Amino acid sequence: MKLTFSEALERINEERSVDSSEIQSRALTQFLWVAEWHIPGCMSESRAYCLTKRDAIESACDMANTGPDGESPRGMRTALRKTGRFDSDSPLYGRVINTVERVQLRDLF
Repeated sequence: MKLTFSEALERINEERSVDSSEIQSRALTQFLWVAEWHIPGCMSESRAYCLTKRDAIESACDMANTGPDGESPRGMRTALRKTGRFDSDSPLYGRVINTVERVQLRDLF
């Protein structure tokens, strides 16, 4: 029995091994949102897989909590909502990039 979209996404979020051949073909065509945080020129430092753009934006903001009260940088939510990208400066890492992107499940393999 092949995995449904929900089952495949659960495995991916749990960082368990999954191959596209183990997933139902119609599940591979379904869309999800990927939130990422990375340093320019480097692979993703943090990544979250979400069902909605709103959840992906919240995840990206959580990754960037840099303010004194753990808040995300000013203008981040708006930039992610409008363009899917927010560049900022981190006190620890220098320039960092947060993105949200809509992809099909098959794009992850």
